[in-house]
Amino acid sequence: MRHRRVAVAVAAFALLGVAACGDDSDDKGTPAAVPPGASAPAASGGSPAAPGGESVAPGGTPAAPGAVPTEGTASQQPPKKGGGANQRPAGKGAVEPDVLSAAGLGPYAIGVAQPDLKSAQLIGAVSTKHDCATAKGLSDYASPGLAFSDGKLERISVTSRDISTATGAEVGTTYAKVKAMYPSGKQLDDWVGAKAWFTLDGGNALLFVIKDDRVASMQAGPAQALQFHHTDNQGC
Repeated sequence: MRHRRVAVAVAAFALLGVAACGDDSDDKGTPAAVPPGASAPAASGGSPAAPGGESVAPGGTPAAPGAVPTEGTASQQPPKKGGGANQRPAGKGAVEPDVLSAAGLGPYAIGVAQPDLKSAQLIGAVSTKHDCATAKGLSDYASPGLAFSDGKLERISVTSRDISTATGAEVGTTYAKVKAMYPSGKQLDDWVGAKAWFTLDGGNALLFVIKDDRVASMQAGPAQALQFHHTDNQGC
């Protein structure tokens, strides 16, 4: 009888030990193990994380922080008149307000919206014909001629010697010197045989109109539009 009571007591103690193990609070909050290299599930409504902590745009494309805009586009609105209007154009823009590049001149960046320049008081009266509009820039920038297509700046024309390119080309420079400055360029003849030197810079270009063997004017804008305007007198 005594042996039977001892066996019952041992069984009771064993049951209590099992119950205690089942109620162990440390086991309740242990998350499931994640295999190495596997991504944790994204929070509800959020975007998944890319390797290295980069944010990922919808569709799975990693965002590119600090991406540089392509040449021929304006990344921000122009400054107000008199408010430090020395903003360089997007892309390979001019460093100084008196330097013409294929991307623009000072605040006159190729692709900038006409209403933005107007509201910033950086252009004068606008003349409109069909889908094209023309205006003059400020005298601070030697009053460049501006041509707009579909409301965006498409071509800049300079006739003042106060403006030069980064290589030093300006109105009055000899044709031979311009060709030496831009050896990868090519000659373009217009519909009456007048020549110009055309040089690409990304998607944009510089065009030097030649008269009496010297530069008579300099133009900047999208390459295709600039070439077509000179050779066929078409477009804006």
